[in-house]
Amino acid sequence: MKKLLIEPQFAGSAAYFAALLTFDEIWWETGEHFRKGSYRNRCHILGANGLLRLSIPLQHGKHQHTAFKDVRISYEQNWQKIHWESLVSAYRRSAFFEYYESHFEPFFHEETTSLLEFNLSITKTILGLLKIQKEIKFTNHYIAPGQFDGVDFRNKIHPKSSPERQYPSYPQVFSDRFPFAANLSILDVLFNLGPKAKDYLLLVIDDGYR
Repeated sequence: MKKLLIEPQFAGSAAYFAALLTFDEIWWETGEHFRKGSYRNRCHILGANGLLRLSIPLQHGKHQHTAFKDVRISYEQNWQKIHWESLVSAYRRSAFFEYYESHFEPFFHEETTSLLEFNLSITKTILGLLKIQKEIKFTNHYIAPGQFDGVDFRNKIHPKSSPERQYPSYPQVFSDRFPFAANLSILDVLFNLGPKAKDYLLLVIDDGYR
């Protein structure tokens, strides 16, 4: 049985979900200190003006010495309204946005205290729509490098990491304005490819996951 250790992400990228698809057993690292600038609380989509970052604000967000499982979402600003309006603007012309809209809208209207709970809920929703059956397990303490009995892929998929391979292209909403934007949030794949999104993930599975 192939095991994967990886961090929880907010609507992770195509590469992230390809990794989840590849492995039999998924473990989320929840004991490590929260790391700013990662996909743990952000995702990237393609809007009318190019790449757009959606970032979930956190309570005491400047402090990184908090275990991920204890990180709380801040609602001091109405980020949910901004995120949802951004998604609607970016994907309302896509082929499958209307089909999936009702599955995602609640995430941007209902409040969830824990970032872990939010990421788990949206990830389970996405896996369900992709028809991928995976159980996600949590570590109960931080696992030091070299101590995991499987593939440790923590922090390998990061906004500042350049893609090490070419990703197959697919039609995107603003392909008349911009070249293909690879490895965006899985939401971009779902809204543009619909039921074929899982087939696309099979194309982007990387040997590095094995």
